[in-house]
Amino acid sequence: MPSLGFITIATGHEHYYKMAYHLLNSYRHFSANPLPFAILAGQENIYTSAFDDCILLQSPRQNYLDKLDMFPYLPYETNIFIDADCLAYGDLNGLFPMFQSGDDFSCFGRVLPLEDKTGWFEYQNLGELKEKVSYVVGLHGGIYYMRKTEKCRAVLETAQQLAPRYREFQFKGNFATPGDEPLVALSMALNRCKPIPHDLSAILCYWEHVGQMRLSVPKGKAATRDGSVQTNLLHWGTRFTKTPLYKKQIADLAVMERGGNPLGLLGNQLACTAATGISHIGQLEKRISGKIKRTMLK
Repeated sequence: MPSLGFITIATGHEHYYKMAYHLLNSYRHFSANPLPFAILAGQENIYTSAFDDCILLQSPRQNYLDKLDMFPYLPYETNIFIDADCLAYGDLNGLFPMFQSGDDFSCFGRVLPLEDKTGWFEYQNLGELKEKVSYVVGLHGGIYYMRKTEKCRAVLETAQQLAPRYREFQFKGNFATPGDEPLVALSMALNRCKPIPHDLSAILCYWEHVGQMRLSVPKGKAATRDGSVQTNLLHWGTRFTKTPLYKKQIADLAVMERGGNPLGLLGNQLACTAATGISHIGQLEKRISGKIKRTMLK
């Protein structure tokens, strides 16, 4: 049976290593039979030591493009990459059968007609590559499914080769540096790989539902407030991993690992409520200060 395992990436600031460590702990907490979990890292430290395998990147770029360098380092025959700013709320092992009938490189997303304008790239902007593309791709880069094959290698290497022409293709998305998702989307189209339909029970973006979710580590629940969607993996987005609500998830996970003391969980809730209130006051003060400054300049 082919070896299966998960992988994530952490490079640069310590915060990214912490996120990866919390992802690992959440996975192990909710999985009855944890699979190997590896980390691609810029250095070894206390956080990487918790993983089953730690693989050092030779020249980490410390940005999105590190994802495109994964192929030579893939530790298992079949790998599922998960962004470090995610947390599990259920058993993630079910991701493997979801992708079993998919391509050697796949992810959650959409296969779109050439005239579509909602994917990561537009056909009209592809220049000489037009003749090599028969569909547009929209995808979510929080999860990448990768079999260690030449087809998978081709997708990642083509994406690397496209990176210097990033501006030329007028990719969508607000990335401070070239983003992996647009490059992977175009490379998948060029290499005839397709995403599978996005199953929200597999991964959901927190930033699309801010203030509209019910989260409970003790109950293993991450659901939209109306109950229409419940997910096993919540993609927080790095900026939201600095919020009191994310920190509460980590604190609750630690309490559950120690036996689930109700007083500990209550303390976490009170701390989160207090910190959220202070944060809101700080934001209000900034808005008022900004308004006063603008008024004085008139």
